[in-house]
Order: sequence, then C-alpha cells, then structure tokens
Amino acid sequence: MKWRITLALGLPQVVFAFYPFNAEDTGTLGGLGKFQVETNFAYFKYYDRTKHRDAILQLTAGVLKNADVAVLVPYSQYKYPDGSRLQGVSDVGVFIKHIPLELENNKLGYKAQVNLDTGKEGIGYGKTTANLNLMLERKVGNITLNTNLVYIKASHVEELRDAYGAYLHAYGDLRKWLIAGVEFKYLIPEEESVDKKDMHVLVGFVLRPAENTDISLGLHRSLNKHESFSKYGVLLGFLIRF
Repeated sequence: MKWRITLALGLPQVVFAFYPFNAEDTGTLGGLGKFQVETNFAYFKYYDRTKHRDAILQLTAGVLKNADVAVLVPYSQYKYPDGSRLQGVSDVGVFIKHIPLELENNKLGYKAQVNLDTGKEGIGYGKTTANLNLMLERKVGNITLNTNLVYIKASHVEELRDAYGAYLHAYGDLRKWLIAGVEFKYLIPEEESVDKKDMHVLVGFVLRPAENTDISLGLHRSLNKHESFSKYGVLLGFLIRF
C-alpha cells in the first residue's frame, strides 16, 4: 500500500498553475524573452496518517504571446505510520501551454505535459506518463471563472488506469495587492483499486507585493475519505517574473 499511496499523490500531474490552485489558468507570460521562476511547497496528511511534503521548482519561458513552455522538478518526502521514510526527486515534468482562442472576456486553451521517468523508485511512476488540460476561462467583472477538463495517461503503469475529471475555480481581487479564490476538484483516481472519487476543496490567497512577485497560501481539504487521499494540506509558493 505504501508504494501505491506514494505513486498516486506524489506526482506533478495537474500543476502548478496560478498557485496555490491546482487547475491551470489561461495566463501566459506574453512572448519570447519573458521568464518566470516558481518555488512551491506543500504539506499533506493522509487519512492513513502518512505525512507528505513536496518542494517544486518550476521554470517557465514565453515562446509566443499566447504560448509558454516550462519544466518542473519536484522533490518529495514521506513519513509513514510505521515510522519509515522515503524521499527523493520525482518525475520531471515538461509542458507547453497554448491559448489559441480569446474572444472578449473568454479564453480557451490547453496544456500538454509529459512526465519523464526520472523519479526515485517508489516515488516516480517508473514509466513516462502524460496529462492534458483543456481550459475555459471567463472574466465576469472582478471575478475570474475557470474550468479545467483533465485527462491523465497512466494505464500502461501496473495497477493504474487512465484518470480524468474536472477542476472548477473562481478568484478575484480583494485589494489591489491581494487575490482570493476557491477551487473544487472531481477526479477519477489513477489507482484501479480505489472506487471512490478524488474530491477536494481548496481556498487560496495570493499576495502581490510587487507587479512581478506573488506570495501564495492555500488550504486544502478532502471531501471524500479514503486511505490514499490526503485529508488536509497546506500550500505555500513564491513566484517572480522577469
């Protein structure tokens, strides 16, 4: 069971976009020569009392006004109920985000990601996998509404299946320097043995002390109980654009 918990929840499957939200947004850097560096941290406690920490470094570069490419390197640590520990680099992700359609206050785009087989045994998939996000975003006054349809290709890995689902999130400006929002996830898990849906709610805040800097905080809570799901989590992030 330890291997399955690690595999199901320790990977950069759908992430990390407008951190601390897991759903991908439709924002891009705006063209060639624009860059962004993110450091994201997360702590989760599972229903079986496993504790999990993530640290993720993501480097993003603009290639077109409406397209970015990125690489993300995750490092994971686990402490299991029996006191044993596991830590190491997980699978490195590479993705392109493209927003081909923008009409008035609506945007439509996709993110295609490949997760390379670089992870430590017991943390990574052990095979190269992929995921696809389709994003629809609408601006309504001061509020941004976002829907992600998600597909994760993992059925070629033993004991896993292809997973799919949706993320819904909304956020807006509380102040010029403070953004707040909420996210809901509904996902069929990758584990074949799990017959419950992976559902969560997340409340997020983004502090913007300068135009090119974000400091983020997220509070996560599962809505469905299963030993392989995280019961609750705390997410912190720092981002700078240049």
